[in-house]
Order: sequence, then structure tokens, then C-alpha cells
Amino acid sequence: MKLSKYLFLLLSVFIFAACEDEDLLPALENIEAPTDLSLAFTVAGDNSGTVAIQPNGRGATAYSIGFGDGSAEGAEVAPGESVDHVYAQGAYTVSLEARGINGKITTYSQELTVDFAAPENLVVTIVGTTGNPLSIDVSATADLETGFEVYFGDVTDEMPTSFQEGDVVQHLYEDVGDYDVRVVAVSGGNATIEETSTITIANPLLLPVDFESPFQNYEIIAFGNAGAGVVANPATDEVNNSANVGEFSKPSTSEVWAGAFLTLGQPIDLSVLNKVRVKVWSPRAGVPVTLKIENLTDQAVFIENVQSTTSANGWEELTFDFSNADLSPTYQKVVIFFDFGNAGQDESFYFDDLEQTDGNAAIQLPLNFEASDIVYTFQGFGGAGAEVIDNPDASGLNTSAKVVSSTKEFGSETWGGVFIDTAQPIDFSGSQEIKLKIWSPQAGASILLKFENPDNPDDNLEVPAITTVANQWEELTYDFSGIENFTNISRVVIFCDFGNAGDESTYYFDDIRIGN
Repeated sequence: MKLSKYLFLLLSVFIFAACEDEDLLPALENIEAPTDLSLAFTVAGDNSGTVAIQPNGRGATAYSIGFGDGSAEGAEVAPGESVDHVYAQGAYTVSLEARGINGKITTYSQELTVDFAAPENLVVTIVGTTGNPLSIDVSATADLETGFEVYFGDVTDEMPTSFQEGDVVQHLYEDVGDYDVRVVAVSGGNATIEETSTITIANPLLLPVDFESPFQNYEIIAFGNAGAGVVANPATDEVNNSANVGEFSKPSTSEVWAGAFLTLGQPIDLSVLNKVRVKVWSPRAGVPVTLKIENLTDQAVFIENVQSTTSANGWEELTFDFSNADLSPTYQKVVIFFDFGNAGQDESFYFDDLEQTDGNAAIQLPLNFEASDIVYTFQGFGGAGAEVIDNPDASGLNTSAKVVSSTKEFGSETWGGVFIDTAQPIDFSGSQEIKLKIWSPQAGASILLKFENPDNPDDNLEVPAITTVANQWEELTYDFSGIENFTNISRVVIFCDFGNAGDESTYYFDDIRIGN
């Protein structure tokens, strides 16, 4: 091509030298327009979309290229030269205009197809965000990629979050659970490669421990030839009707000091709540139960307390007092021993609901308002209030000593009510049927019962029931099917005469319980 160009220039010089001015124009007119036009395309293999375009032809002194992708301007290219242009994936018609020395023009067009190869060697890294168990950090690398998109799996019709190699994308989940995190490496075209990872978001193990969360790692480690683990509750009763409990098995081959421990996610704060309450089940009464809390790295740093079971083959609550503990070290391991100092007798013991307390009994269902060591504090709203009083009508269905009195003041809101919080989330795994005893001054009053998450009021379910008698006790039944699908349901809300403004009428309620 360069040789043709130089011959052409030499011929031009010869013509100018050999001809008079009046002979020059006829000689140029006899030169043909450029011929044999073509376009050479070289597509970069890095998925950048860069294409090198080189025009070719005979008798051309200049080229003009139209890229065919809607670009506002084309490019002027000298013979033997090329131009780079970046395309998106697709098919294009590239046009060429070749001009000869006499200004004659020849046009030409050629099809160009730009394809992108799929990215390769995708490596996705997902780690928990330091200091936040509900957050993750996502990064990725790949060959032939032009970027990444990530779907975190916690939103319906989720729009992806875009990022580049070297970036770290952080995402905060609103709740614990299993989530499918999908990372897509894009190529700039249609070709992609992706990877999906299922992650579990779980809060670190802290007191209280109830063994109920499917997203929590309740690793109980036994020692001294004992056995331990989380099992189904073998003996549900009124004290403990939860689904899962901790088991400690002590075979005859175990050591007299055999025990088991849980490691918490952070140290226990004993500055205010310096007692630990534990539900235990023992096959024998009079069995010593030792609860010991240790330093995370130095087991020689510990405090312990011993209590004894008072019943056999039934659940009971034991409270371990650590009020005299030295608070200068930290304690992060909870160790439990059953029948410490005695050889194993091939027995199994069970424990559940480890929680810190001030020593008073915990508010939990069933609520009968009879315990002298519980302060039943109700919060009112919308002009309603409630308090525990002596039963004003101990007859019929309810002869108990204590009940709750609730009154809506004159002009109070139609939605006025009262609530009380339980110490732990309510376990609805066994039943979702709720019983409530009510004394109403009128038949036909709506008694609305609601359960909710104090930390997220959107997690709630409410069910109404209508009184059928006046001035006597009756029992209402509520079907709360579906409440087990919400988390941390620990608030009980009661609306007496819901839908009507207050008129100073007083209602009494008692014995809130699950099922029978």
C-alpha cells in the first residue's frame, strides 16, 4: 500500500513538471477514483470493546470513517494508518469514504460484529463485618470482567449493587436468617458468570440463652467423659414448654468433675444483674447443680455458685447468686456441673433458659398475677391504665386471689389499651391458641388481644374476641396461628372495649396462657 502511495506521488510530480498549467486539469481528470476499498477490524480480547479500524484501497489520499454506532463524528485517517474506537456489544455497519488526488470519492461499507467473552475465574469473598454480626463485606475478582453486581437476597425484586474489582461492598441485614448472596461478573455485553453463596446471619451467643434460634450456634462442649448437646425438650410442662433444651449426660464412666460449657460472644456484665437463673430438669431431687462462670482465656479466673434440685422428673428454676463476684476480670464462659463430686450413674440432666436477673421471678406466660416476688407493671396508652388488685368477684371460672383491673377514662381514645413485657420471647412452637379470663360489665364488648415485638412493632398479630356475658367471669379463646413466624414476640397488649371511647367502665382480666 505504501509503495502505491509513493508511485502515485511520483506520478503527480511528473505530471506537474511535464505539463503546462493549462494541461494539468485534464490530466488529473483522467485519474480514476479510489478502488479496491476494504476495512480491517482488530477487536481487543480484553472485553473493553476497543476495535482498531484500518482502511485500505487503491488511489486514495485520505479516508473518512463513520463508526456506525451513532457517534456524532467519524474519523479522518491517512493511508496506512488506523483508528481505535470503543463499541458496546452488537452489530454495526462501518462506512468508509475514500478520496483521490483529484477529489474523486468512492464509498464503501462493511459489517462489524463486537462480541464479549464471558468473564472467567470468578472468586467471591464474603466475610462478616468486624464488630457487627448483622453485616457482611463482599468483594470479588475475575478475568475479562468489566465490573460486578451483587444481590444480597433480603429484598423482593432487588436491584443489584454495582462495584468494581478492588472495592468492598458492605451490607447490613435487618434480621437474622439465611440469605442467598449472588455475585455476577459482567463483561460489558451479554456474557456473564455468577456465583451464589448461602450465608447465615446470626447474633453472637449472649445471655439469655434459650436454644430456640435456628440461626444461633449453641455449641455445648462437654468434658470429663460426659456428653452434651441441644435436644428436643423431653418433658414439657408449665415451667418449661419450650421446644429445645440443653442436655448433659453423665455416664458411669465419667469423671466426678465432669461438666459442660458454653462460650459467649462477649463478657457477662454483672454490675447490675448479678444473678443467673437457669431452668433445670433432674431425675433426682437433692442433686447439687454448680454454675461456674470463667474468664475466656484463663480458667483459673472464675466464680461459682451451687444450688440443689428440689424435685425429680420435672422442670424447676434455680437462681445462682454472683453478687459477691470480683468484677475486675471478665467472665465469658458459662460452665455447668450436675452432681459434682459424685460418679456418674448413667443419667441425663437438662437445662434451659439461662438468663441474668436481679433475683426476682421473671415475667412470663402463663400470667396469673399471683407471684409475690414479681412486680407486674402495665403501661397504658390512649387514656387506659391497669394494675394488679385483689379479685373483686372470686367466683365461677375464676376464684384466684389476684387479677388485673383496667379502666378507660372518660373521653379516652377508642384504641386505648395496656401492655406488659415478658422477660423472654414467648414460645409459640407448641401451640398458637391463647386463653384469657375476662370480667366485663357488658356483653358484646370487644376484647382485642395483641402480641408484638417491642423492638419492631411491625412484627405483631392481633385477634379480637367478644364477651358473651356481663358481670361475671368467662374465658375467651384466641387463635394466633402465624405468630410463631415473627421474632422476639415478648409484649402482651390488651384493649378492653376496643373501638369505643372510654366511659370509666372497669374490666378485669386474668390467667393469660398458651393452650390448655
